[in-house]
Amino acid sequence: MRLRGFGLLFFWGVQSGLCAAWSACSEFGHSCAETRTCPEPIALIDAGPVDDWWDSSNGGESATDDASAGEGGAPSSTSSVTPGFAGEAGATDSVASSAPAILAVSPPNGAIGVASDASIVITFSTPMNEASLTAAYSSLDLPPSVVAFEWNAARTVLTLKPQIPLVYQSGGAAPNGVVGFTPKSYHFGLSSAALDDHGRALRPANFGFSTLRQVSAEIPADPALTGNYTDGEGEGIHNCVRGARLPYTPAVCIGDDANNVRYTGFISFDLSTLPQSLARITNAALLADATIYGSPDLLGASKLEHVTFAELDASALALPASADLGPFFASTAAPSGSALRLDLDVTSSVSADNIAPNALKRSQFRLSFANISVNSTWDDVELGANSIELSLTYLLP
Repeated sequence: MRLRGFGLLFFWGVQSGLCAAWSACSEFGHSCAETRTCPEPIALIDAGPVDDWWDSSNGGESATDDASAGEGGAPSSTSSVTPGFAGEAGATDSVASSAPAILAVSPPNGAIGVASDASIVITFSTPMNEASLTAAYSSLDLPPSVVAFEWNAARTVLTLKPQIPLVYQSGGAAPNGVVGFTPKSYHFGLSSAALDDHGRALRPANFGFSTLRQVSAEIPADPALTGNYTDGEGEGIHNCVRGARLPYTPAVCIGDDANNVRYTGFISFDLSTLPQSLARITNAALLADATIYGSPDLLGASKLEHVTFAELDASALALPASADLGPFFASTAAPSGSALRLDLDVTSSVSADNIAPNALKRSQFRLSFANISVNSTWDDVELGANSIELSLTYLLP
């Protein structure tokens, strides 16, 4: 009796264990009748939420959200994407392991400072079905209507070419060079509707990047190194000196005076407030309000030169120019006292100065006429010292 009871108890325990296993297996869609054992829980790599890539209401995702590589939304330092694994942990099933995956994306997820002419390039692990990829693509920032889909011959690389330039957020910089506005963000995603040639679904994925910022800034002339110097009479007289006193207002004088002394103008800008991360200067203009006195049209050709000088003295007159930027004044007759506005393109020179290994970070220019006029009047162009500025537009990540 004790053995029979023990046998019944043992059978009841085994039966209970099998039922528990049956119940546990049902959570994973397995049949205990087939396997008699339960698998480990399915281990999917977490690529972050798949339903927030399109939401730009808060300015879009940050570079650390829904990263394209790694688990839990951790940021990635490369463009590689870890594919989701649609199978059991440790499984060796060849179909599951060869399911389509995204291998790389350019620009990388979270990239900053993307150029306006950039294309999106997505590399897949297996040939993909073109129609399904088109249907699976979604973006509020780059809707399918403004994107061209181009494939390589093997259908493993998809290039998304925006049909309009990507937008640069624009704004101004503070006098100290601080830029306080954020860049434009772009987000796009692929749903599980994307299939490969064998009908296997791609795990949903989403990505984002931001473009360059377009910054405008004005830099005033450096008063210590902006003025003029003469052939024989030092800095000059009256208002043509840096320390001019009332009733005179400081001006940069270019031409000659009543004593037939030549005046050459010098202008210097301090570039040290420009951000070190500046990507490119797209425009630089030397601006100034000018007044014509006498007949500077009699002085021959005018010249704007890119130079580098440490002191505003006689040595600056003989310095070789690094570039001849053309005339600064059209030699046409105009009544004495006429006003004009100088707007001179100096983009190439300022760009070179900004990237040069120059601790002083200056951009400097020399303005002159070819001749003097032998008469007893002032024949010159005078630039109001307080009106001289460098107007810049540059790109910043």
